[in-house]
Parts: sequence; structure tokens; C-alpha cells
Amino acid sequence: MGKVGPAFAVVAAGIMAAAIVLDTVGGEEGRPHRRSLHEYEPGVCDSYLTTHYTYLAVALLMWGIFYMFWGLAIVCDDYFVTSLEDISEALSLTPDVAGATFMAAGSSAPELFTSMMGVFAVKNDVGIGTIVGSAVFNLCCIIGGTALFTPDVLTIDWKPITRDSIFYAISIVMMLVVLRDGNITLMEAVSLVAGYFVYVLAMYFNSTVMDAIDSCTGKKTAEKLDDEEKEKEEDDEDEDADAPIAKAIAKPLYLLFAVTIPDCSKPSNKKRYLLTFFMSIIWIGVLSYFMVTWASKLGCLWGVHPAVMGVTVLAAGTSVPDAIGSLLVARDGQGDMAVSNAIGSNVFDILLGLGLPWVLSCLIFNTGVPVDAENLLPMSTILFATLLAVYIVTVLSGFRLTKCVGLIFFSFYFLFVAYTLMTEFGLL
Repeated sequence: MGKVGPAFAVVAAGIMAAAIVLDTVGGEEGRPHRRSLHEYEPGVCDSYLTTHYTYLAVALLMWGIFYMFWGLAIVCDDYFVTSLEDISEALSLTPDVAGATFMAAGSSAPELFTSMMGVFAVKNDVGIGTIVGSAVFNLCCIIGGTALFTPDVLTIDWKPITRDSIFYAISIVMMLVVLRDGNITLMEAVSLVAGYFVYVLAMYFNSTVMDAIDSCTGKKTAEKLDDEEKEKEEDDEDEDADAPIAKAIAKPLYLLFAVTIPDCSKPSNKKRYLLTFFMSIIWIGVLSYFMVTWASKLGCLWGVHPAVMGVTVLAAGTSVPDAIGSLLVARDGQGDMAVSNAIGSNVFDILLGLGLPWVLSCLIFNTGVPVDAENLLPMSTILFATLLAVYIVTVLSGFRLTKCVGLIFFSFYFLFVAYTLMTEFGLL
């Protein structure tokens, strides 16, 4: 928490400040022309506490959001990443493959839950909007944050990021083909889910393909995750010195997680890494739900426009587990794992995060799923442009994640936010 907390606080403060500034610039005159990108639920700001004790409600919400983030940091650092290491060791996975598959799937739980709610509960396209917004955030802010907040300059291998970028581009194309007519059939939904399993299958043969490429180029193969375990354990011991007050405040979280999640770093729980992995995912989903809900309520109380909150705080909020996970593994020098997590999460979000809820809906209701395909071209352009820009900058930097590269990636995200809001308020 000592390193991840301040880093996330800087990012969160910047996003919130941008949200307030953009809302002020948007002004009242643009609001009647909105396309209703995001709407606050009825009664969000009308509870007894928020009506009669507004300042107290704001203070409690701010503390609650930070406490949920603190909980996410504990779950990711003490349980989730540890279980990933054990899974990777058991399956002999390289760090980039672990990041693109298990880590990406686990930290993308909030997007999957949001998509499920959009299909079965509120029956709207909130899942698509969240996944598109978080996809841009994952590429720009997570990789950018990894570059900015990691003490050392990370040098990444060109092969994993190229591999993941190709699969991400294919995922975008598949999504566009499925969405083009505004109605999702069972076969189209199944094709997305099947596409993800093809991606996982490709990861299964990843080491063979990478070895073949290395043989042609004469380069050394990527190190396995277990080769770096001793170094990580030493780093963890160095960072275990939290202040007594911080320990006391976080004690309820530690106790709650200790009771519900097996600590697979202990010899007695060494073989229970799968249970640790799935329990961590459940807690990541629960904590993310409350964080995003309270952030939405806070934006309502502050008078921040729901469209502004939607493409800034809320889109970023669902990607918090990805961000924390990438920062933690980047801290240990595993840059390939951090980058593969960010891009692999987007592949998971599109193929499984959208495909699985649509498959279930088609099977349960025995009919297609209607979706809004009106903004298909701008959406596809944004996703492809972001991917291309991030990859080109990475190539030009020599596959080194420097502070300058991090700032460039963040600027891409804020350009996306500005474009989205200008479109939302009818300025474009």
C-alpha cells in the first residue's frame, strides 16, 4: 500500500479534477443535447443522510472509496498476485502469459459483472460503454501509470506486446462484425466466447512459438516467473513496515480477508492457490462494486455531470484492479506481465465480458440481444487509434517504459475523454 496508494491517489485526483473542470467547461447549455451516455439512477442523491447532512455524506463517501481501494490493494498484493505466481509456477507459464490470461481474467471481474448487470438487470448497453471506456483506460493509463510510478525504467520484450496487440485488434474486429446490425444472435455471441478460448489456446503454445522466434533472432527466451520469486520475497519483506496507525485502520480488512481467503504464501496453503485465486476475484468484484457505486453518488452530490463521471471516474473505477495488479508486478520488475495484463484484460472484456452475457441471454430468453450500433464507427476508430498510437510510441521508445512515455500515454487518455465529452455535449 505504501507505494501503490500514493500512486493511485495522484491518478484519482487528476481524473476527478479533470471531471470537475470538464463539467464546468461543458456548462448548462450543452446538457439538453446530451445523448444520455450515462444517467444517475433515481434516488442516488436523495437518501436521508445526503439530503440532511451533505458534508458528512461527502466525507464518508470519500473515505469509503479510499477504504475500498485500500482493500483492493491488500487483496491484490497479499493474495491475488501470490496466487498468480503459484499458478504460473504450477503451469510453467512465463510472466507475460500469466498476465495476459489468469491476471487479466481475474482483474477484469468488475467489467464482466457490469456487463452481466447490463444484460440481465438494467437491460441496456452499459456493459458496452464500460468496456470501451475501460479499454482505453487500460491501454493508456495502466501502461502509462506503470511507466510513471515504477522507480526504474522497465524494458519490455517486443514479442509479448506485439502478440497481445494482434489479438486485441482481432477482438475489436470480431466485436464490430457482431455489432454491425444492432442485434446479437446466439451464434454471434458463441463466436466471441470461442474466440477467447482460441486466444487461451494460443497462449498454451506460446512458449513454443516464442522459442521459435528466439531461435530465428538469436535472443534468449523469456525468464519464467518462478526465477524471480526470491527477489520478490525480499522486496515484500522490505515493504512490510507500515505505520502503526495505518495497520490499525486496515486491521478489519486484514482480518476479513484472512478469514475468507486462504493465504497460499504459507506452506500449509501452498496447494490451495486456485481457491485463493477465485476468492480474490470475488472480493475484487465486491470491493469494485462499492467503489464505483459510491463514486457515482459522490459525483451526484458534487454536481458533476453524469456523462463526465461516466468517461472518467466510473470508467477508471472498474479498471482499478487491473491498475493495482500491473503496478504491483511492475514494481517487482515484471514489465511484460504488467503490459500483457493491460492488453489481455481488453481481450477478455470484449470476447468474454460481452460474449458470455450475450450467450446466456440468448439461451435463457431464446431471442437475440438488441444493442445500440449507432456509434459503431467512432467507437471502432477510437479503439484502433488508441492501440496503434500506444504500440507506435512503445516501438519508438525502444520498448522502454520511461516517464516521458507514461506522460504521452496519459495524454492519449485525456484526448479520448475530451473527444467523448465534446460529442456528448453536442460540440462535435
